[in-house]
Amino acid sequence: MGGSASAQEIGDALSIPARTVRYRLSVMMERGMLLPSYYQTRERRVGLGEKILVVQEEPEKGDDLQRCISKIPIFYWYIPTYGKHDGYLIHSVYDVREPEKLTKIVDKLKNTGLIQDYYSFDILDTDSKRIDFSEYGPRGKWLWDAELWKKEIEKGFPEGVRTPHNMSLEDEIIECDANDIRILKELKLGVETSMTALASTTGIPVSSVREKVQRLRKKGIVKGYRRAYGFAEDAIWFSCFIKIRENIPGVLNMFYALPHPGVIMMESETSYCVSFGFTASELSAFLEGFRLLTSNLEHYAFQFHLPDIIESTYANVFDFFNEEKNRWDIPIDKCMRIIDQYS
Repeated sequence: MGGSASAQEIGDALSIPARTVRYRLSVMMERGMLLPSYYQTRERRVGLGEKILVVQEEPEKGDDLQRCISKIPIFYWYIPTYGKHDGYLIHSVYDVREPEKLTKIVDKLKNTGLIQDYYSFDILDTDSKRIDFSEYGPRGKWLWDAELWKKEIEKGFPEGVRTPHNMSLEDEIIECDANDIRILKELKLGVETSMTALASTTGIPVSSVREKVQRLRKKGIVKGYRRAYGFAEDAIWFSCFIKIRENIPGVLNMFYALPHPGVIMMESETSYCVSFGFTASELSAFLEGFRLLTSNLEHYAFQFHLPDIIESTYANVFDFFNEEKNRWDIPIDKCMRIIDQYS
């Protein structure tokens, strides 16, 4: 039904009173099982790109690196990671029109000895995969049939199969003004934001706000919203970077066939990053199945990490929009000075 379903709609579907639905939703929110809904947006279409940076830390500079990363304003989220590189997995924003600025910042981390090496993944589009609750048991455990999943991989991929993802290769930058950016920021801060509240924030009429939101939706900048869940505290999380050589839809479909929550990010038609969380036993079964997929891959790299331990500051990145110039203004000089402090 989606994250926008009302208590009445859910109640009608389940044949229970709406008040019971509201009560159960509130209990799940209190227990941390149900998290607030969030908007899926695509800021790249308004010129704000996003890259994943996986950095190999210099062991002797580990503490300095962590403090440095936490201070660099364009690094809005990061987490310790282990895999191809042992260090940090960082999400950073950059101006699509000036990608070299981010490269200079990361190269300086390397040239000053804070990191040994890094690789990057340029996010073209993102899809938060829907969860299949038909395979989630009443005792809080997944009923995932890993053997059946592996058999589907072994059967191969039929011709003409399509992938049910919500991603696009479209990369054209859509011209927007300061009010569009303010609206995007408010939508990211809270899915419950009303048109009246947005009008108050932007200082423009409600009718104009409604027109702007509709345009952002039509252009694929606002992609709708999803509900977030907090029932995977004991999971082992990973980000797997893959480049698919053949059977692209078939390979992607095997990730979408997983019932678990996950995020799939696209860099190009053949390059993806898939992020999931599994218990130890599920991870073992997943890796057995993944090995069957590798014949279709040109290369892959796993990065393992804990659940979120650093709060995202993504909403702050909208402050990089220079209203006078009507463009993004990435503070490269500030970032460079911060690196100098810790090098």
